[in-house]
Parts: sequence; C-alpha cells; structure tokens
Amino acid sequence: MSRSYAAEQFDADFIPHRLNNWEVPASKKATSAVTNFDTLKPRTGRTGFVAGNNGRLLPGIKKRAAAFNIDLKCWEQAPARWPKANPCINKGPNATMGYRGIPTSYLFSSTVTLPAVEVEGCKERLFQ
Repeated sequence: MSRSYAAEQFDADFIPHRLNNWEVPASKKATSAVTNFDTLKPRTGRTGFVAGNNGRLLPGIKKRAAAFNIDLKCWEQAPARWPKANPCINKGPNATMGYRGIPTSYLFSSTVTLPAVEVEGCKERLFQ
C-alpha cells in the first residue's frame, strides 16, 4: 500500500521557536564586533594579495606569528613529561624470573618486581 504525504507535515518540527532558534534583528549601524549580534566595520585603505598561486608568501611580505611559531625557551622551562622514580616509595621485593625464582638459561636473567615472601625450604632468591 502506498501513502502520500504532504510536504507541510515536516514543517512543524523545524520551526524556529520549537528548535529554540530565536532570531535577532540586524543592527542598523556598523560597529566593531563587540558582541555576537554586532556587525563589523568595513576595511578601509588598500588591500592586496599576500600569497601567490602556489600558496607561498609574496616577496616583501613579512610572516606573522602563528600557533607553530613559538619560542623554544618555553619548552626548556616546562617540567619533564614523566617524573623520575621516587626513591622514598617502596616498590616491594623483587623476584628472579623463572620457575619459582630459579634462574634458567632460556629466560631473561633480569629481575622483575613481583610480590615474593621468604619460605623456609624454598630455593627462591629474594633480592632487596
């Protein structure tokens, strides 16, 4: 079964007061845009191109400071990204990698931080 719909049936959903889009009358005088509702004054004087067809600045045009033109001194004064390890914080005991801490030839010989306890009769080494 086909139905025919009128085009006006969608108009009520998109009227400005339903969407809270309130219009503000235009300002008659040209002002410097102090608020969102003011208008801009037209430019006075001569305007011209500052870039060529390839997008580069024309000769004699000075480059303005931008977001990427920053002084590197501010980066030197900034704190380090990752703080150094605090020696006052106890990280817990270290255990050797391997089965129950027994060193093996096929595993790394470095130590990792694992919770380990001293057990009598166990051959696990406890590094501190």
